[in-house]
Amino acid sequence: MRMNMPTYRRRLYGLIAATLLVSGVFVAFPALDIAVSRLFYDNGFWLSDIGFLQALRMGLMLGMYGFSFTVLAVFIFRLVRGQPVRAWGYALATILIGPLGLVNGVFKSFWGRARPADITVFGGDKAFSPAWVISDQCDFNCAFTSGEGAAAATTALLIAFLAWPKLGARGRWWLAAVLGAFVLLTAGLRVLVGQHFLSDTLLSVLLCTLIAALLYPLFFRLNSRR
Repeated sequence: MRMNMPTYRRRLYGLIAATLLVSGVFVAFPALDIAVSRLFYDNGFWLSDIGFLQALRMGLMLGMYGFSFTVLAVFIFRLVRGQPVRAWGYALATILIGPLGLVNGVFKSFWGRARPADITVFGGDKAFSPAWVISDQCDFNCAFTSGEGAAAATTALLIAFLAWPKLGARGRWWLAAVLGAFVLLTAGLRVLVGQHFLSDTLLSVLLCTLIAALLYPLFFRLNSRR
């Protein structure tokens, strides 16, 4: 996917606006997170006990891990052989800075938001904290934001980025549909089982997409013409 400057700017500004809008909604109406999670709670987050969903989650995680290691392996292989690595370097940088750096390294490690299943509203002993509010209710691997949501969004974006030029219009349509369903399923599962709030997943997807957009012009030249 190659972009010119006007297209890039429109998409970047749209992403920034969407991130600010979603953030504003959940900051202004923090009870929305609780209301959504309550839909899946009945004396516990009962979907978390379904073995098929647990196996599905593990399968999706293994697929995302496999994709990340493939990107790393191809990057190293091409680098050693003196082949072009720009596209694979972009993919690797997006993974390292987005899901690993920003989401897991910063937010999940230092924001301290307790998971839905751990707050008093749903039978736990931790206090609820809204999105973007730093809390002391969790010490490690916390709810804000979703690691799997971040990984799913980044995986989908990079698969699309690598495959898009090789596909026709019909293939692109199917790829977008499959990848969209993949992100929705992977991120949504974490809400269904009480491990993330809706804001955790939405913001992970938006933030990692924004990271990918910000990194793009560092690796690829943008044509100034329309």
